[in-house]
Amino acid sequence: MSSSDFREFQQIWQPRIAAEIYAFTGDRAAAGEIAQEVFSLAGSRWTRLERQEDPVRWSRQEAWQRVDERWLGTSRPDGDESAPAMVTALAELPPSTRRTVVLLLAEVPSHEYVELGATAIPAAQWDEALEYLAAALPGHDPATLFAQLCTGWEITVPRARMDAEPPKRARSHSLAPTRRSRRKGSLVALGAVALLVAGVVGVTKWAAEPAGGSAAPEVSASATPELAWPEPSATEEPLPTPSGTTAPPSAQPSASPGRPTPSPTRPGTSPRPGNPPASPTKSPTPSPSPPCQVSVNVTATGPGSGGALEFTAEAVGGKLEFCGTQRAVWWASYTLGEDGVLHRADSGTQNLNKDAPTWSTAIAFTACGGAWYYGVNAVSFPDDIQVADQDAAFGGNKLGNGASPC
Repeated sequence: MSSSDFREFQQIWQPRIAAEIYAFTGDRAAAGEIAQEVFSLAGSRWTRLERQEDPVRWSRQEAWQRVDERWLGTSRPDGDESAPAMVTALAELPPSTRRTVVLLLAEVPSHEYVELGATAIPAAQWDEALEYLAAALPGHDPATLFAQLCTGWEITVPRARMDAEPPKRARSHSLAPTRRSRRKGSLVALGAVALLVAGVVGVTKWAAEPAGGSAAPEVSASATPELAWPEPSATEEPLPTPSGTTAPPSAQPSASPGRPTPSPTRPGTSPRPGNPPASPTKSPTPSPSPPCQVSVNVTATGPGSGGALEFTAEAVGGKLEFCGTQRAVWWASYTLGEDGVLHRADSGTQNLNKDAPTWSTAIAFTACGGAWYYGVNAVSFPDDIQVADQDAAFGGNKLGNGASPC
């Protein structure tokens, strides 16, 4: 169990767990502080963690527990205008949904979600969260953006791990040695009493034989008193009487020929005093399949002759994957009224998915002076648009707009 093992573990996992906390809370300083606290504690317990527990799982639980104890993630820090796009997008999700999405992006095994405070969310809400991320981060892979959060963290190696010498085992201060001495003393005392009783019984039987030089009597095995196997406690079983009668039978195993004698534990198999016995080795739980990552980028071509327009769902990173979601696309046209206001004339919408990745349509142009728009994501079409606001209409969901041809 060398210090180099811990350093390697810290270099890999401290930035990842700090990124999880940062993505959830939006507070980079608090995330770095929590991660450093947890891994400093892990350094002081590294020998036991590496031998008896899963160090990654233990560290992640400790970090998220500190998040909940400090009520982090329920509100966002003010004035952080330089936050990455991923952190800003996650901030718009409810805390329960945000926590589950962060664990998904961090590729945490799903069977650990409950112990990390993640609650089950409806399938519809889950789809909406993934669809929202894809819309808020157009042209970007959320997993790639999350990986970028794992860089730039300051890591301090705990002082206890600066020296490369293996740690020396500390002497246990438990009460186990005292109990062992007490048990040994009890066994010695009972052995002495047993020998004394056996001698008295033998002399009594010898004296009862008639004179005449008969052979020395054999002590029957039935006359040997049964000795109860002592427990580690101070309470002992009743002792046999000198008359040869035995104490009431004990529920504990005895050393009589008819009963099995407990075999002593071999040296080295019992746990070190003060430490709990190591749990039996379990077969490793197979890791769940990697979560599906949405990789869709929607583009539009047009409008051409007669308002022809074509929407296309393109692959991101060489792979087109909707993960069971769909992307909404739309167009809308407006007529300029005598009151100087644009009034909605017509519109059209369609959902792109893996079975229908394209949509060919045409914008219904209005009279000269009107306006048209097309874009992505589910939007509501206002009935009226002020002329002064026509270029700002539909915000970031707009892919293109213009004035109706005369």
